[in-house]
Amino acid sequence: MRQMLLTTWVAMAAAGCHFESGGVTAGATDSEASDETTAGSATETGPAPGATSELAVSYCHGFQAAAEAPFLSLYIVGGEALTDGEAWPIECNEGRWMFGIYPSLGGWDPKADEVKFTVAVEVDGFNLDGAGHFFRDEVDYHIGCDDPWAGLIGVAPVYLPEGVTDPEQLDGKPAKILVTVLAGGMELRAEAAVTLSAPRDVLLQGCTSP
Repeated sequence: MRQMLLTTWVAMAAAGCHFESGGVTAGATDSEASDETTAGSATETGPAPGATSELAVSYCHGFQAAAEAPFLSLYIVGGEALTDGEAWPIECNEGRWMFGIYPSLGGWDPKADEVKFTVAVEVDGFNLDGAGHFFRDEVDYHIGCDDPWAGLIGVAPVYLPEGVTDPEQLDGKPAKILVTVLAGGMELRAEAAVTLSAPRDVLLQGCTSP
C-alpha cells in the first residue's frame, strides 16, 4: 500500500502538479506561461511623450511672414503712410473717437493669431493718462485670417483720454507717435512726428454706436 501511494505521488510531481491548501492544482504549462508574459509586456503605440502637433497659421491684416527681414510700418485710414509731417485724422468707431494706426509688419513667424503693440502718443498740453502721456497702452492686434468674436480688425486704436471733452481742441496739435512690437528676439520700432486732424465738419457728424 505504501508503495502504491509513493508511486502515485511521484507521477503527480512529474505531471507538474503541486499541493495547495484545500486541494491539488495543476501548474501552468510552458505555453501558458509564455502567453502570460507576452500579454504583460504589450504596450500601446501612440505619440511619444511631449509630442505636439502644430497647425499651420495663416496671416492677414497687413502681416507678411515671408518678408525678407522683420519690419514695421504705420499707415492712416485710406492707405497713406503715417510719417513725419503727415496729418493724423480723427475717426469714429462704435461710439468712440479715436486716431487709428493701420500697421504693416512681418518678416518673422509668430505662430499666433495676435501680436502685441506698445503704443505711446505724446501731445503737448494733453498729458492726461496719469503717467505724462496723451495715450500709452498695450494693444492686441489680430493678424489671423479668421475674424475674432470681438475687437477691431486691421487697426490699432488710439482712443481719446477721458480728460478730452472737446475733440476739436486737438485739431492742429503736434503729436509724437512711438509703436513697438517684439519680433522674435528683437524689438521693432516705428516713430513719427505728426499733426492731429480733428476738424469741426467731421466732429459735427457725431460719433454714436451703430
